[in-house]
Amino acid sequence: MERGKVVWRCATRIEKGKDACHNSPTLNEGWVQDVLAEAVCQNEAYDEGIVRNEVDKIQAFDAFILISRADGSQEKRLFKND
Repeated sequence: MERGKVVWRCATRIEKGKDACHNSPTLNEGWVQDVLAEAVCQNEAYDEGIVRNEVDKIQAFDAFILISRADGSQEKRLFKND
């Protein structure tokens, strides 16, 4: 990761260490916002208000993220980290 770049990290890993969350890739915020804009926001422009209302949680795995919506549906997106 280049310095000064905004990234998303697992809160459990930050608070409790790597042993508590060993599958926790660092995600580029721009990529996460692009994925959420496409998957969640109807106008395909990232809108934090829509995401807060529509998304319950985001889980990151080795090869993908899983977006869990407030309505119980889930969507898998392949992981990309550059």
